[in-house]
Amino acid sequence: MPVRLRGSRLTAETLSKGCVYVGQGSPYANPFRPGTPSASFPGTSMTAEEAVDLFAATLRGPVGRRYAERFATRLRGLDLVCTCPLDVPCHAGVLLRLANESPLGRPETPGSTHYLEGTTR
Repeated sequence: MPVRLRGSRLTAETLSKGCVYVGQGSPYANPFRPGTPSASFPGTSMTAEEAVDLFAATLRGPVGRRYAERFATRLRGLDLVCTCPLDVPCHAGVLLRLANESPLGRPETPGSTHYLEGTTR
């Protein structure tokens, strides 16, 4: 089963062809950043968990589902590398589930969004 790793684009290139960098600057990056102003709680900063939840919610939306299907196809079976610490929520976890899991342990069918539920851990 593919895993989430911590590192940079160079780390992913160095490790193997079985790794893809999904952090900032990649086509798979999370546009929601921890530390930026929170949309949910004015006057506070967004937490890593909130940023991951917003990323997953975006992929469940009408436009996001198209990206989710493309991401799943391109990332299936690959380890994902991001700069986030491994002990905090990261959008790479969402992408791993998207690409490799389903509620029944089988690859998802196009249009299904079950793999985007419960994404913060």
